[in-house]
Amino acid sequence: MQTDKTFKNERLTYRLNIVAQEAIQANDEIFLRETGCRIRDLRVLRLIDDRPGTTFAEIAKITGFDRSLTSRIIQNLISAGLIERENSTEDARVFLLSTTAKGKEVRQVARRLSDRLEVILTDPLSSQEMRAFNEILARLGAWVTSEDYRNALAKEPQKDAV
Repeated sequence: MQTDKTFKNERLTYRLNIVAQEAIQANDEIFLRETGCRIRDLRVLRLIDDRPGTTFAEIAKITGFDRSLTSRIIQNLISAGLIERENSTEDARVFLLSTTAKGKEVRQVARRLSDRLEVILTDPLSSQEMRAFNEILARLGAWVTSEDYRNALAKEPQKDAV
């Protein structure tokens, strides 16, 4: 169990980021070994599987990855036979992405692995704490993605220049 010294900063966003980064870093090699893909690659695979016919630009926007990283991930997934692309009938410059049967299988393996690793990650929490944590995360997620949150930020007074 970690001590109070786990975090060098008390800010909520910092602490959430550290927990996410540490868990991803600790799990990434396991995902690579078991699926042949890194976590970020699997995220892109999942997005494409959830949205057949999605485009490179849509994936880059949703993930927040820069264009070169998004391009490398997509090329790796194509090379591995996990996704395929076809030209759009509306715009030949646009490629539509979809998951192959092999990609769907890898996604299922990754899902089962993710379920197992999440049990380990949340082991220190009781079932009651997990329910409360998930409820809080759902509320925070709804809030930070809402127009009300954007409006509240816009109303935040600017620091006066002295």
